[in-house]
Amino acid sequence: MEERQCFLCDNLAQITHSSRADDVFYISCQTCGTYEISKEAIRLELSRIAQNKMYVFSGLTRAASESGSRLTLLTTNLQDLFDSAPLPDGPLEMIDRILLYVSKKAQTADASVELSAQHYPIAFAKSITEFAFLFKKAAELDYLEKASGGEKQYRLGFKGWERVSELRKMVRESNKAFVAMWFDKKLDSVWKDGFKQALKETGYQPIRIDLVEHNEKICDRIIAEIRRSGLLIADFTGNRGGVYFEAGFAMGLGIQVIWTCRDTDIKQVHFDTRQYNHVVWSNSEDLKKKLINRIEALPLPHPRSSPRDET
Repeated sequence: MEERQCFLCDNLAQITHSSRADDVFYISCQTCGTYEISKEAIRLELSRIAQNKMYVFSGLTRAASESGSRLTLLTTNLQDLFDSAPLPDGPLEMIDRILLYVSKKAQTADASVELSAQHYPIAFAKSITEFAFLFKKAAELDYLEKASGGEKQYRLGFKGWERVSELRKMVRESNKAFVAMWFDKKLDSVWKDGFKQALKETGYQPIRIDLVEHNEKICDRIIAEIRRSGLLIADFTGNRGGVYFEAGFAMGLGIQVIWTCRDTDIKQVHFDTRQYNHVVWSNSEDLKKKLINRIEALPLPHPRSSPRDET
């Protein structure tokens, strides 16, 4: 084991050869967590894909570490991981990630948690400076407060616990995932081998409204199924108007939405939703891999990591 620069954040890290292969490094970094990376990925792909966005990989490896798993970065998966990263939608969502991190680490309501600028990947912050800004704003909102025991010890304030409670309520007590998509025969294999398999492997029961038997008006059934879902996948392949409605309805209910689209159709996505980080896929297998990565990196738990009861 040697101490040298982390390949993702440039801070000092413990680096050894992985037990899986001689050309793979095992890295333990206080900032990025633990991860593995191949020599080839370092040499050929990492900087090309990330360019000035290496913080995306830091956020992914840290999220995996916090969930008890470890990412292996290879030339074959770097682009998929980068494209499917669940980037926060603005500073408020980044602050929410900080609060969820503190609440998860705290054993009791009054427990303190070590939190410093080096923790910036937990919020997918671009830098230590941005994280410090977010941290300051969280304190000004009375979400965080200083705790005894050290300079870096903090705990959730009353408003922080209140916000965490709101965020946890957004996770429905259902393991159903509603898939809003174009019901075209050409996408049958995409549904079966892509969406359906990815959701099953992450613990969800996939629901596609045209495959559900019912006697009600279709719009009533759609609304009822979305209300009962813990996740909604909105696929904009074909640019169908109904998908926009269903995604917006789910967002209004506080249900987590994952945005997806086939690579040949992404330029046709409406500008109002183009701001969201879409999972852009090319075929069923590509979709399955990227969707699993996105679901497992969500800040709130999914059924496989935190079993839930159906409603």
